[in-house]
Amino acid sequence: MVPANIEVQELMRPVKKMLLLVFLTTGVLVMGAVIRNIDKPLTNVVVSGKFSYLDQQVLISLLTDEIQGGFLSLDLSEIKLTIEAHPWIRQVKLTRQWPSTLLADVSEEVPIARWGKEAFLNYQGKKLEMEYAGSLRSLPELESPFVSSEKMMRQYQALTLQLAPTGLTIERLICDSDGLWSIYTSEGFELIIGRNQILQRMRRFALAWDFGLGTRRQVIRRVDLRYPNGLAVSWKSESFDESETITVSGIHTVSFGQWPV
Repeated sequence: MVPANIEVQELMRPVKKMLLLVFLTTGVLVMGAVIRNIDKPLTNVVVSGKFSYLDQQVLISLLTDEIQGGFLSLDLSEIKLTIEAHPWIRQVKLTRQWPSTLLADVSEEVPIARWGKEAFLNYQGKKLEMEYAGSLRSLPELESPFVSSEKMMRQYQALTLQLAPTGLTIERLICDSDGLWSIYTSEGFELIIGRNQILQRMRRFALAWDFGLGTRRQVIRRVDLRYPNGLAVSWKSESFDESETITVSGIHTVSFGQWPV
């Protein structure tokens, strides 16, 4: 014979399941009602950040076009991806503020160099399309018919470090269709580096500059680094004899009129 308490437990089991289902359903309905009451449409979008090149009104339009849903149901991740796809926006941080405000903290891209005549580059070499701005005219120009903007930016940064001890800066960096690298410096002369041993040749130039070449910066027209153990200088002034040879701390430096192929 089955004990009475076991029979009661067996009888109560379906009742317990039914009560649990009722409680869960009620909880879901109540929670849904609460969310619907809280999930009200946004009434305010606040944009913060420092903007030098990005039109703030354009940014606000981008945000408002992407806002679909209420305070809680708004998909911030999707909005973030869309906004950061804008070429002049580096990063955006989106935050909800009770009861119906969206905060957008925006970091603008910073142009480091000009890319030819039509665009600008950030520090990673990403292209920043915009109408030519006169305020950016002083930025160095990077140009190449086949090297990527990312590689050009990496090379520009490496060469800038190599030039730092000389006090010279890069006004124009070119890699031509033959892979020949050259620099137009802030002193107005051209620096021909060549196709290979780029950093090694730049270190040689910095050494020559430090040991005397820099004292003649105003009369230098061109410096050619395409030599195994030296460099060649072409002078602006005719007072320098083209056959003149200068030795700078063991580096053979010669002036001449014809350049090596």
